Formats: sequence, C-alpha cells, structure tokens
Amino acid sequence: MQALLIATAVLVVGLVLAYGIKRFSLGDSVTLIALMIIPLLAYGVVSGDISEFTAPGGWGAKFREEAKKTIDPVPISSSIVEGEFVAKGDFVQLENVDRNLAPGEPVSMTLQLGRGDYYQAPVIAEYIRVLSQHDPDMSVVVIDPAGKYVASAKGSVVLAQLTDTRNPDQTYQLMDALRGSNPSAILKIGGFSDKSIADTASNVEALRKMQSENTARLVAVTPARAPEGVVLRDMIVTRLLVELAPEDR
Repeated sequence: MQALLIATAVLVVGLVLAYGIKRFSLGDSVTLIALMIIPLLAYGVVSGDISEFTAPGGWGAKFREEAKKTIDPVPISSSIVEGEFVAKGDFVQLENVDRNLAPGEPVSMTLQLGRGDYYQAPVIAEYIRVLSQHDPDMSVVVIDPAGKYVASAKGSVVLAQLTDTRNPDQTYQLMDALRGSNPSAILKIGGFSDKSIADTASNVEALRKMQSENTARLVAVTPARAPEGVVLRDMIVTRLLVELAPEDR
C-alpha cells in the first residue's frame, strides 16, 4: 500500500508537470513518456516486487541490487597522507607526497592525538594547501593514540582555523587539542564531527546517512573503530546511474 501511494503521488506530480510542459511547450514527447514511466519505476523499487525494469529502447533500471551492495570506500592505504609525514618543517617529504598523488584522487590527511609538539600549525597548513590542489574537498581525519577514529573535518575549515590572524585563539585551541589525547577536546573545535559509517553498510544506507548529515563524504570504520577509507557520495551515485545505462551490444 505504501508503495502504491508513493507511485500514485509521483504519477500526480508527473501529470501536473506533463500538463505544464504541453501547455507552455517546454518539452517533447520523450519528456512526457519519461514522466509516465517514473511512477512505475517508483512503485517497483519501493515495493520490492521487481529488481529490474526495462523499457523500449534498451533503457533499464537495475540499481536495487547495486543499492544493497556493501560500500566500497576509497582505501586509506592509497589515499591517506599519514601523520608521520607532517614533521617539523618537513616540506621535502611534502614534495614527495605531492608528486606521488594521482590527479583527481580523493585525499585525506590523518593526524594523531597525543604527539605533543610534533605537529606545527604552519606545516599542517602548507600540507592542506598542497593536498587541496589534488582534492579541493579533502578531509582531515583525526585518530587517537591507539589508531581509532576520533573525528574529521574539511581541509578548508582546518586551514581557515590555522591561518586566521584575526582570531589566533582558534589556532591555539586546535593545536592544544592535537597535543593532548582526549578525543572530546577535538570535538569541541568547530567543523569537526565524529560521524562515520560502518564498513559493512550498504550503498543506500550510506546515501541516507549522508543526506541526514548533509555531507558528501563519510569516513568508513571497521568494527574496531579504525578508519578504513572514505566513502564518497558522487562515487555511489555514479555506480547507481551506471546500472541505468544499457549495455553495449
């Protein structure tokens, strides 16, 4: 019944849009046909009665199976810049990291709590600047001394906190939190969140959580709370859309 109501609602909206398109000449017959097919697809997906819907011309939607698959996070081993690289003034190491990163590859930088004065604000800031050239949406991931996930934040947010000369207290608070080993101290810093998703979650579960958290990426963690990788909304959506495309014949 719920699936039928959803399909009916989509149909009504589709008819309204169809009338507007026809009345004001905003579209063609293909648009009208698409508006009529969408309610059928919505009914099948929501009810679970069908996992595949194929229309004339080879267009198909087989994304339900894909949506149930376990997430495939970008592995930390290939996309993470480890905290050990961010030593005092170690810009030579940064140059090596910069050369080895693949263009367009998602990037995250890990920082470990409880390392005292090991991290220096100017060095972290420079790392973020360089890494952001590869991935403008890069993340800064914080782990505790045992390697468990604590929190993450957008690199642009952390960079602003480290370079805002009008509010130097931000830099002090962030660096002070990194020096200690108390996870709650990092969570008090603006922009940091402990939100994550289990590495056993499905694609649709990840999308729902991203929607509720208003974020385009989440850190995937193991049962032991170790960060395994980064889940990207764009990659999941791309996989689902690929299922809609007809196979080459």
